[in-house]
Amino acid sequence: MYTGGRNNDAAPLETVDADPLEVEKLLNRYDEKGRKRQISDEADSNEKPDWKKVKADRKELKVKHKVKSAGSTEKYELGVRAKKIWEELRERKCTKARKQELCKELLPLVRGKIKMLIDAHDTVRVIETLLAVGGEEHRTPIFEEIKDNLVSMSKRKYSRHFVVKILKYGNKDQKKFAINSLKGQVVKLMSHKIACEVVELAYNDYANASQRSMMVQEFYGPQFRLFHEDDIKCLDDVLKKYPEKKEIILKDLHRALQPIITKGVFTNTMVHTLIRDFLIHSSTGDRTAIIESLRENLVPIIHTRDGARVAMLCLWHGTGKDRKVIIKSLRTHMVKTAKEEHGHMVLLAAFDCVDDTVFLKKVILAELFEELDELVGSDYGLRILRYLVAPRSPTFFHPCIISVLAQGDGNEHSLKDTNIRQRELQEYSSMHILRLLMSNITDWAVNPNWTLFIGAAVKTLDSRERDSIFYKLAEMLGEPYTAGTGHPLEVGHTNKMLTYIIKCDPERDQAGKATLCSIILKVVKEEEIVGWVNSNRGCFLLANMIETGLDGVSLNLKKLLTPYKEKLGNFNFKGAEVLLKNLECSEEQK
Repeated sequence: MYTGGRNNDAAPLETVDADPLEVEKLLNRYDEKGRKRQISDEADSNEKPDWKKVKADRKELKVKHKVKSAGSTEKYELGVRAKKIWEELRERKCTKARKQELCKELLPLVRGKIKMLIDAHDTVRVIETLLAVGGEEHRTPIFEEIKDNLVSMSKRKYSRHFVVKILKYGNKDQKKFAINSLKGQVVKLMSHKIACEVVELAYNDYANASQRSMMVQEFYGPQFRLFHEDDIKCLDDVLKKYPEKKEIILKDLHRALQPIITKGVFTNTMVHTLIRDFLIHSSTGDRTAIIESLRENLVPIIHTRDGARVAMLCLWHGTGKDRKVIIKSLRTHMVKTAKEEHGHMVLLAAFDCVDDTVFLKKVILAELFEELDELVGSDYGLRILRYLVAPRSPTFFHPCIISVLAQGDGNEHSLKDTNIRQRELQEYSSMHILRLLMSNITDWAVNPNWTLFIGAAVKTLDSRERDSIFYKLAEMLGEPYTAGTGHPLEVGHTNKMLTYIIKCDPERDQAGKATLCSIILKVVKEEEIVGWVNSNRGCFLLANMIETGLDGVSLNLKKLLTPYKEKLGNFNFKGAEVLLKNLECSEEQK
């Protein structure tokens, strides 16, 4: 029989009698963590510790650690004295006069030792506060002491904050010196993960036009790092001035941008501008290389104007694979992107150029329509819906927006006909958009921000929800009309929307679809329709319904309104005149 490897015939273990004192002595040789005690520990294990001495030893050890961390006893003691003053100086309740006294006390203490103090996380804050709170008499000696080390300070973790404070609180000459000290170093600094933030701040917030031009020109090659030219503001200018050097300049720009992109430090607006210009002017091969480097990392940059343009250029000039990678990288960020001033343009560009509309539906539209209520709460999010309904319509989009989007037309990688692509997107979007309109039609039909969109949506999109919208509109019109009560007939933008929908009814009728005119005659009582002749806008609406020429609409309205011709002749508003002409013309045709 198997016994699990145990020897059943073995003799039983014998119990060993041990002396308790020996066992306790043996256990005391080890501490709580199982480590062997030192001889001194064994001797003192049975004695009560002197807690005052223990605390004093710990305090002394802590000070030694701080001194070691500071680098020297002098630096540690200086930091302690400086921070004691700083603690009072930084308080809000500290009066202005007291702050000046503390600054006068602090400056002699740190003067001559600024370089030593700005590389520590605590003492650098002391110097920053002295710059921010102190006056010109405090800032000038500090600046003079470190002005020749600004570039190296920009690269270090803590001292870079001091450079930022100089840009923020320094006088005009100090700011100018700080920015000019970057000359010849901009390209290297922009590829440095710490220094690039300092350069970006200087470029965006403190540099003048000439200094910005100087910083940008360094990316165009060694010639421009040494000799700044005032008439060059961007890549277009330098290529116009030196067309024979285009290949060399673009090569130098590519060489400068590549390490920045590789390190992932291209979230700065100056770099966005440079990449955009490069993508516009570069050869197909160089452009493809940059797009492959960028395609998975565009999410952080599409929030700026030029960053969004970079993403759009990557979509326009990228291959089908590049486009899919770019769009997939936006997953979980679609709604946020759609609600941004610049980010939403990237989605519009994708709708324009990506031929695989099934992919667009799954990745972009499905995510957007899950958060449709959040989308319509944003002006830019609403533009996405408008573009799906009426792409590049001047009714909804400024000519400047249309001209930007038109730059992607005719690219070599978009082969599908534009109208087919738009129609396929609209087929998927129609149910979602019309269902949204149907659930809010009562409020939105009288809202001037929505009436144009409703008219365009019911014209372009086709779904059974459209018939439900027509019935809702007819029910609103069917309410008893009384002048001055805010009836939908009297609301100008609502009346224009209804007129637009009615004028599109013949097209729907030819396609065998339901029309608003026929639904109005079915839902609204005859006495209510007759009451519309008392309103100028009501008469115009009736005239437009007659002009559609639809079977069962024009004839029924003429029969219903002919007895009121005399009444219409007594009115002095234009709508009655137009309606009367329509009725008289019909009789002459008979």
